[in-house]
Amino acid sequence: MDRKINFLDTSNRTSYKKYISNNFFDVIVIGGGITGSGVCLDASTRGLKTCLIEMNDFASGTSSKSTKLIHGGLRYLEQLKFRLVHETGSERAVLHDIAPHIVKSEKMLLPILRNGKLSKFSTKIALQVYDYLANVKTNDKNKILSKNQTIKLEPLLKHNDLLGGALYSEYRTDDSRLTIDIIKRSYKNGAYPINYIKFKNFLFDEKGIINGVVCEDQLSEENINIFTKKVVNASGSWTDNVINDSNKKLVLSKGIHIVIPQKTFPIKQSLYFDALDSRMIFAIPRGKVVYIGTTDSKFNHGSDSLTVKREEVDYLINSVNTKFSISLKINDVVSSWVGLRPLIKDGEKDVTEISRKDEIFISDNGLITITGGKLTGYRKMAERVVDLVIKKLKNKKIKSITRSLKLFDSDYNFCKIQSRKYGISTDEFSRLYNIYGDGCLEIFKIFNEEANCDEIIIAEFLYCRRREMCLSLKDFFTQRNSVVYFEIDQLEYYLKLLKKYLISHSIMNSSEWKLEVKNLKDYVKGITKFN
Repeated sequence: MDRKINFLDTSNRTSYKKYISNNFFDVIVIGGGITGSGVCLDASTRGLKTCLIEMNDFASGTSSKSTKLIHGGLRYLEQLKFRLVHETGSERAVLHDIAPHIVKSEKMLLPILRNGKLSKFSTKIALQVYDYLANVKTNDKNKILSKNQTIKLEPLLKHNDLLGGALYSEYRTDDSRLTIDIIKRSYKNGAYPINYIKFKNFLFDEKGIINGVVCEDQLSEENINIFTKKVVNASGSWTDNVINDSNKKLVLSKGIHIVIPQKTFPIKQSLYFDALDSRMIFAIPRGKVVYIGTTDSKFNHGSDSLTVKREEVDYLINSVNTKFSISLKINDVVSSWVGLRPLIKDGEKDVTEISRKDEIFISDNGLITITGGKLTGYRKMAERVVDLVIKKLKNKKIKSITRSLKLFDSDYNFCKIQSRKYGISTDEFSRLYNIYGDGCLEIFKIFNEEANCDEIIIAEFLYCRRREMCLSLKDFFTQRNSVVYFEIDQLEYYLKLLKKYLISHSIMNSSEWKLEVKNLKDYVKGITKFN
């Protein structure tokens, strides 16, 4: 394993590309979202020499556009998907154990309404089954609440049609940070993940079996050939593009979330409630904002644009206004995000009716595809795929160890003690620990030791460039710390601080800075202005 060079440092990108093009891998993973990163980690920990390629930034697709919950899929009980509820429900505790800095317990309130989707009786039965299948611990088991108890928990709920409520356990997360932490752990275990490398074509041996991939560096437009024994297609919503078969495997569902200042929508707790139609949506407080979602509509590559539409925002706003004593308006929305869910085709079913199950496909040319599934189930999906890869390679079977493999080296208490030595405030420590886990220690070190690094946002940016393959301001403010979604009011201030430092230290010149800022602000415009 060549680790003399830190390939996660953006300054070593040229050396990194040279390394992966000059080596032969056991497996190449296409796709740097949660599924691909999970496969990369599992494969590398079982001794397979693994390379992962992602055409954009890590987690920049579906894996940063979810509702940011590690949940057991209460809604899948309606579809009688008991195995899915059991597996994903059980995985919540596993993910909390291996990544407690970004997977945290969250109580969810479900209001029970007259003529609502769920009655008090059906809610009680459903949650009892849910607790059983998801292996919910005693102190986290659901509670059925009276009308007064429900109002006490969430005073903003309208009273007229409220019959009561239910309180049950979920886990919240940061989907992009979880993905990046898995990428980083796989690198520590010997894998070679790289972003902005786009798959173009396959390479084949004399029998027509895939033995490599042709890629393009999205930054330099240089072509790279990478050779391998097996390829796993974990490209999510781009699955059919990679397979390139007339028999399409997926139906794509588009979902949006909107962000409202908490002072404008001052709910006291996370809620799962009836929308305008037969669906249910979430409202989840996070810091100084509340995010609301999601929608669920069919999306067609080529004919539809992946943007947030005015009518989608109106749907979420009106759903809130009908259930809460508040009157949100379009101007109250400060940010949003939009993503695609890859769903396995199931006859003529509508996207709202299709299960989030995962499935593995094997092509005649040897390509192994894993698609569908949920954020919560990524680890088990990866385990099944790597089992298959090992079988196809005829290697000695080695069991997966990711169930107990921590995504951190130092725990909360150690990090907190160390932060005091650096003179970091409690609030600043909490903010950075909840984003970077024990990576915050290196941020504190940069902050203290590097000349003129007098603002911690600068240390944060330098850390991401050196340790997380962060190649742009957009990468930093989206996938790395989610500022454009949850702290958008601070963006201009952060940019002002970064500009002064990066230009004065020749990390960027004026032309590069202007281009970076333009790309970032074009993105911000797309998530704050709705047509």
